[in-house]
Amino acid sequence: MGNMLTESRAARGSASGDGRGAALAAHFVYAARYAYSDVVVQSDNLLRLTPAADWGQQPGACAVATRPAGQQSEYADRLGNRVHRVRITAPHQELVIAAVGPVGLRAGAPVWTDTPWLDAPWPDTERSALRYGPGAREFLSASPLVNPDEAAVRAAARMAAAGAGTLRGAAESVARWVYEQIRYERGATSVRTTASDVLAAGRGVCQDQAHLALAMLRSLGIAARYVSGLLTRQPGETHAWVEFGHPNGEWLPADPTKGALVDDRSDYLKFAVGRDYSEALPVSGSFVSRGAGRLELAAAEVFFDRDGVSVDDALALVA
Repeated sequence: MGNMLTESRAARGSASGDGRGAALAAHFVYAARYAYSDVVVQSDNLLRLTPAADWGQQPGACAVATRPAGQQSEYADRLGNRVHRVRITAPHQELVIAAVGPVGLRAGAPVWTDTPWLDAPWPDTERSALRYGPGAREFLSASPLVNPDEAAVRAAARMAAAGAGTLRGAAESVARWVYEQIRYERGATSVRTTASDVLAAGRGVCQDQAHLALAMLRSLGIAARYVSGLLTRQPGETHAWVEFGHPNGEWLPADPTKGALVDDRSDYLKFAVGRDYSEALPVSGSFVSRGAGRLELAAAEVFFDRDGVSVDDALALVA
């Protein structure tokens, strides 16, 4: 990824400042249940379901489990996401996945200095890459579900950021525009819906709003990446938001589903990042069966008032 935008400088204790809040002890639980119309002979599962380490959070010893159990290994992917690979060879028609563990969540946000932005008439990818460093190029250009070069995306980005002459102003304006223009509606899109499709339809879920925000930010010459994780104070499923890059190396969060920059990092628990959903999806993999599979239920919760959590606590969410 080059020498820039690989991790937050604040996470390394840089001069950018420590923010204004202290760490909060938290525990998370996540579970999902999949059902199959015929017996699954074997499956290979990639799970990005444990907290990342950055300025806003420090994970403890987390556990990932499946029912039925399988052979498990762990590695970091090319973007630094923690991935648990679970190979299951026991025949089954139901698969339950659980992840639990402690994490220290920091209140507030890192202190950072705003910077002028928005070159005219259009930001140039090469110039933006020089501003950031070579590691930012893939977060400025197209990815499988995000194309910042679409004419409609460019026009929307310019409309949203009109008059915003700084990095903060542009990012905040894009998040607010997506929130106001894209109606949150379940069932209107799929995991293959692109940012351009979302713009045309005017509706979608958090994943879709994040993709459109990514496309618009990149079209403005602002490096941006997709984030998957949890809302810590709202039980439910996984959530998606974005992080935009600062030339000093910071990654700063914004949530298009709420239409704002993230001022309190303890409201979010980050699992993984990617150019778009295809690189940060919580659960992926393959299975061998004559039947089809479907996600029946997924649920998650973060606790600030517990001394510990277990896999059984997670399994209870989908029992």
